[in-house]
Amino acid sequence: MAMLLCAAPLVWAAITDFRKRIIPDWTWIAILLIGGTSAFLLPYPTLLERIAGFLLPGLCLFLLAVKYGGVGGGDIKLTAAMGFCFGLYSLAAILFFALVPACIYAKVTKQKSVPLAVFLGIGFFTYAGVLFIYGLICC
Repeated sequence: MAMLLCAAPLVWAAITDFRKRIIPDWTWIAILLIGGTSAFLLPYPTLLERIAGFLLPGLCLFLLAVKYGGVGGGDIKLTAAMGFCFGLYSLAAILFFALVPACIYAKVTKQKSVPLAVFLGIGFFTYAGVLFIYGLICC
């Protein structure tokens, strides 16, 4: 259910990141609030997995931004919010599905910086589709 609610702010973040290279604060805040609410309503992901999903990727992107300057603050906040909402393992799958198209985009456009929210959205919808198909097959 949390995945469904996060779709709208994530799509808006992707659109504005692609057009203006900025991620509106309300998008990551909405995802974080959805994650906080679902933490009380749903047993999975666990609170520990949510905290790990919030801290680890956010910290890694922050360190990359400090060292290389290629990651924006909105990307860090959005990734951290998604990590808290979906948990570390789901975020890892989303990032896995986002990595390939992001690398292809960077190679084709010869850009060092990519609008990360676009590819987080692609990874999110791919992961949601995989879960949906898996649910159809298994049930």
